[in-house]
Amino acid sequence: MEKLTKEELVNSDTFMDDARGFLLDRVGEKAEDLVDKDKVYDKFIKHFRYQNVNEVTAINDLIYAQNADDDRKQSFARLIDAFDKSESPDSAGDYATAITNYAAGILTAPSTYAGVLTGGGAKVGTMAAQKGVTLGIRQVLKGQASKESRDALIKAGTQGAIRAGALDSAIAATQTVAQEQTRVETGLQEDIRSGNVALSAVVGAVPGGIVGGVQGANRAVTANQAELIRNNTAKFNTNLIVEANTKQTKKIFTDKKTSSTAKEVFSELLSLKESIPVKLERGVELQKALAPDDPLVKTSKGDILVEGAFSINDKYLQNLSAFATEFIKDIPPLEGIEEGAERFTSKLARVFETGQIKVTNKKGKEVIRKFDADYVTKKANEYGLTFDDIGALLAAEFSRAGKTLNVASQLSQAEKKARLESLDAIDRTLAIAESTITNPARAVVEELEQKFGKNKIKKANTVMQNINKARIGLMTVQLATTTRNFTNGYMRNYIYGFDNLGAGLYNLVAQKLPFVGDASLKGRLIKQGIEPTEEQIKKEAERATKLGVAQLRTAYDSFFLKDLTLGFTHADAKVLSTLMKDPAFGKTELQKSLFMEMGDVANHANIDTGLLRIARNLNKLNTLSDNMFKRAILTRELNKALMAVDGTTLNDVLKAGKFSTISDKLIGEGMEKALDFTYQTGRFKGKEGVFNTAAQAFIDVSQTQLGSTFVPFPRYLVNQFRFAYEHAPILGLFDFGSGILNKSDAADRFGKQMGGLATLGALYAIRDHYGDETTGAFEYKNPFGSGLIDAQASLGPFSVFAAVADFFYRRNNPDKVNAPFELETAVKALGGGQFRPTGLGLVDEFFKEYQQGVDTGENDLAIKRRLTQWAGNYANTFTVGAGFLKDVVATIDPEYRIVADNNDINLIDYFFKQATRSFPTTVEQENKFFGADIGREKFQSPTRTTPLINVNPFMRQITGLTQRQQRNVAEIEFDRLGLKWFEITPKRIKGDPEFTSKAKALMAESVENEITNFILFDEDYNNPQTNNITKKALIKSMVNSARGQARKAVLNPNMYNIEVDGEVDIELRDRLSQARFLALSKDKRVMVADYYRSLTKADGLEQELGDTKDYNAAMYIYKEYFE
Repeated sequence: MEKLTKEELVNSDTFMDDARGFLLDRVGEKAEDLVDKDKVYDKFIKHFRYQNVNEVTAINDLIYAQNADDDRKQSFARLIDAFDKSESPDSAGDYATAITNYAAGILTAPSTYAGVLTGGGAKVGTMAAQKGVTLGIRQVLKGQASKESRDALIKAGTQGAIRAGALDSAIAATQTVAQEQTRVETGLQEDIRSGNVALSAVVGAVPGGIVGGVQGANRAVTANQAELIRNNTAKFNTNLIVEANTKQTKKIFTDKKTSSTAKEVFSELLSLKESIPVKLERGVELQKALAPDDPLVKTSKGDILVEGAFSINDKYLQNLSAFATEFIKDIPPLEGIEEGAERFTSKLARVFETGQIKVTNKKGKEVIRKFDADYVTKKANEYGLTFDDIGALLAAEFSRAGKTLNVASQLSQAEKKARLESLDAIDRTLAIAESTITNPARAVVEELEQKFGKNKIKKANTVMQNINKARIGLMTVQLATTTRNFTNGYMRNYIYGFDNLGAGLYNLVAQKLPFVGDASLKGRLIKQGIEPTEEQIKKEAERATKLGVAQLRTAYDSFFLKDLTLGFTHADAKVLSTLMKDPAFGKTELQKSLFMEMGDVANHANIDTGLLRIARNLNKLNTLSDNMFKRAILTRELNKALMAVDGTTLNDVLKAGKFSTISDKLIGEGMEKALDFTYQTGRFKGKEGVFNTAAQAFIDVSQTQLGSTFVPFPRYLVNQFRFAYEHAPILGLFDFGSGILNKSDAADRFGKQMGGLATLGALYAIRDHYGDETTGAFEYKNPFGSGLIDAQASLGPFSVFAAVADFFYRRNNPDKVNAPFELETAVKALGGGQFRPTGLGLVDEFFKEYQQGVDTGENDLAIKRRLTQWAGNYANTFTVGAGFLKDVVATIDPEYRIVADNNDINLIDYFFKQATRSFPTTVEQENKFFGADIGREKFQSPTRTTPLINVNPFMRQITGLTQRQQRNVAEIEFDRLGLKWFEITPKRIKGDPEFTSKAKALMAESVENEITNFILFDEDYNNPQTNNITKKALIKSMVNSARGQARKAVLNPNMYNIEVDGEVDIELRDRLSQARFLALSKDKRVMVADYYRSLTKADGLEQELGDTKDYNAAMYIYKEYFE
């Protein structure tokens, strides 16, 4: 193959014409940047280097080739051939440029990061730890590792390498198929060369295998460390139980006043072990984590408090009994119940409901004091227990009730309501973050209802609720959703870093400033209910300094992606999640509330059955991504909190096996931050302020079956609004008594100001660099090629800041940008695309029907269409996940890229078109579905006669960004002048989408011909003296004229052959009459309908036009009497 030099190509007119045309048309370069021939060559060579290593570029090139006309295909073929013959650097500078190009292409390819999700190696590390083998990569490299350690690491690395290599091999082969097909499309070769595909698959597996091998070994080491720490923690926790048993518990069991009650409670707990073993056998789990010959496993007879109780679990249950006894010893029985007849668990539940207990003060006097979750946690710790353990006692109460029901075989709704109200009262006293100790008891109540409840309607409602929860879960299963959540999480990570940086600087610096420092410290103490004495101010200053240092460390960890480096989990995060999930350590309820399976729908849902199980399994990637961020934030928050106390790190605590010494309150506060980070905070009840009250009400209403059809993800909406407010420059400093800032201090608010300003600055820079006067707030020039990308879905909560950046961009560039900032942009940003306008429109149509008085049939028709649309949309939410398949098919077959019109005159067909729109569809082909005609026409744009195309649909799945079709001359000018869609498209022809589509087709012809020619060639319009205001007025005048003419032409009966060979097309005639009648002004429609009713009344019928739908008669009346 002859080689071509850069000099030869630069001096070739054919090459320059081909390259400039390609760079303009495919890459989206500007003409003024393609004057210099050397720059044209550099851009050409860079693009094709990207194509070799970046699947997005390769697929985009294939789509370009498939859509190109013959001339452009031939030009593209010549460029590919030129690259094949010229890609050979001639100097050190050329080599450096080539390396830079290829590196950039690799780093911007989504596949580069795909291998990190393959896993492998973790189980090897865990098994090694269970055999007492410690793994360490450094020891292996230094030659100091044992044979067992080396073998385990090699095995783990091999697992990771095979998995990642296989995935990268498949991706490399797919990319090569795209390149080969591009050559076929352009005519450069006849068929795909299978040898090339196979070779790329083999070569592509190598780098993925290397990275996967390293990751597999790392996962093994991390899992190994986690398991070893788990063993240490088990020993520490067991010691706590044993020591508490021999000290605190022994006092209760041997004291004459409490001994009898304690032994009765212990006996009852033993009898309940069979019904709720998961909750009452934590000691068994601890014993499993210890070696069989560990001295802690054996108990001497001198330690026995109850005859026959030898095991660790017996001691655990004794401690639980002693704890419960201390709380209930002074509680009288319920009125009408004899002493000793009421179960201890019932008494305990009553104590927790009231939140009051009798205690002996320092003076030896018995007093009543209020208690909260913090008090109960500390009291539980005295007995070697955790806050989570107390939930077992409540579950025991309801399980005992279940035994009674097993005899009665019924559970009334009144009984269930009473039980749940009791648990709600306990929640108000003892809630921690999103978790409560009542969750196990609630699960028992639900189980009892399923088993003994006789209300069939209630059971059916439960089934419907689960189906609805599954529906919401199925709405998030597309890869695009995971990608957006993933990238948004990394964006939020850096804002979190700035939040901590600002707060840390404030805590270190502000307190030392005159006046400001003392005022800030005093304010903090007053908020905590502490008198701001000189000594207390000094202590608070010391605490603020430690906290400031911890916050700066957290900021550092965030900026350098600690715990978020793809494929590599830090040991602290792995250990923390391992211990929280392990029932041996009493934190399982907390971890269930944090590491949820399906975000908004997971709370208290039995997600192991039926459709919910399917939704959960399809959300695996989302769950992995979601929990990765929560795990990282919880780890950082706990580390920060511990460092702020005495400089101890989380790693220090975990290595010492002292995980159980971290209070549930501290974990709860960390959980709140993690849930805030992922926009999942859902408990606003009990928090002060109108915002929290409104937020809870909004969530409660939206989580009903009806409410969720309008707002399926209410917690996300509430939390994204709160995030935007907290980070809003200046505004975020003030709460205004609303409670939206949740009693945050000055340091937190200052930190979030820094985070908000950083976000706004970054998005303004992106708006300025990737946008211009023709782009909207969420649109950017496509970095992968020509056209625009819509980034709103990926921006998510950052949409508010993108909208504000757009506002300032327009304000700062009045000469460049003609279109003003639109209120619609702000609404979109705040709503996050979550609201369902179809449902709200339905309410509006009902209101119009009630108001009008005379029945013209218009609102009846509109209501039916709205109902059909709403029902179709609802049905479609079950199959949103099929959109992934739709995008894959469309990437392969250009026919499936054409945007289809899902509208229809026939309401049955309309419903099924809406319901099945997520599936792969082509246009202008007959298609039947359950007897309905779901064959679709192409969606008609009012600005172009050619079909609308989904450009590179698979890019949406792997990047989360939606690529827009390249705009024509008129569309660019409309955007530049700020003309909105409703100002361009012909007014809708009511009740007939087919006529509306025809009007848009006629409008498109006018846009592509008269209006485009006017924009390009009219001398006055292109005169430099003609400003944008005048231009907009001229264009609007032409557009309005074209809109009116298009609509008038469609409604003209002379356009149609209503009668052919003496046969009348009755359907067409009736449709046209209906369309023409509904196109009349409201006043004229009412007059015609009223006259129609009077005519029928004269005939003794008195019929409404809306009932008969006799629009032929209506149009006759109009022509005769009102035209």
